[in-house]
Amino acid sequence: MVQYLDVHLVLDPFERQFNLWRNIARFYSRTDFVMMLDVDFAICTDFRSRILQSQVVRARMQQGRMALVVPAFEFTRQTDGLNSSTFPKDKKALLSLVKEEKIAMFHRAWKPGHESTDYERYYGARPGQVYKVSQYQHAYEPYVIFKKDGAPWCDERFVGYGGNKAACLFELYLSGVSFYVLSDDFVIHQSHTYAERVRKLERKYNGKVYSEFRMEMCLKYMSQYIQDGSIETERGHNAQEACLKIPGVPKLVSELLEEFTSGK
Repeated sequence: MVQYLDVHLVLDPFERQFNLWRNIARFYSRTDFVMMLDVDFAICTDFRSRILQSQVVRARMQQGRMALVVPAFEFTRQTDGLNSSTFPKDKKALLSLVKEEKIAMFHRAWKPGHESTDYERYYGARPGQVYKVSQYQHAYEPYVIFKKDGAPWCDERFVGYGGNKAACLFELYLSGVSFYVLSDDFVIHQSHTYAERVRKLERKYNGKVYSEFRMEMCLKYMSQYIQDGSIETERGHNAQEACLKIPGVPKLVSELLEEFTSGK
């Protein structure tokens, strides 16, 4: 176990500083790639072997411009999700349970969190297919594998539930990393109870924090890409796609462009 597992003890004055914990785990990771995965999920398939077998995927991952999405599921009846040893271990078994409506996409009650994975496309994808997420939106928070070095660190202003993982992935996307779905693999949520009252309060607070964060990050990256001339590259397109939907950002970008061109 010592060879493969590191345990970090974090002492701080706040509870549930998820992004701080993610950063610490990533900082001390001994691998070239890391996975952002919540502790209450079971890894069901051998995606590591599939990644290593694909030279194309490995090359894109090494470039630091690809994050691999492992689709997330949950049992529709909570008691069925208690024992991970009973979970399906391959896509055929998973699809059988999906057809029987015993398993569905994770957090069906909050579709923006995972629907950009495009589960219908996932169900029909051919073996070995890796497809690009084409409908990214700011609430998307999949479980991803990405290059350890070079990616932005998770912003640590978030304390408690709500917005923290989405913020990590939002900045990752703005930095030029696009999301691609592994069509043979999946993780499944292990059922447990939540402190709903606490989650509701923290999400309300963090919702406002996340709105301000998105505006700040959009101004940061759009300004950077305009100045270095990469606004029309892939990373620039990611920023445009995510940011120009936000009220007020198009006007600010126009002002930045005008200021930059007039200063030449």
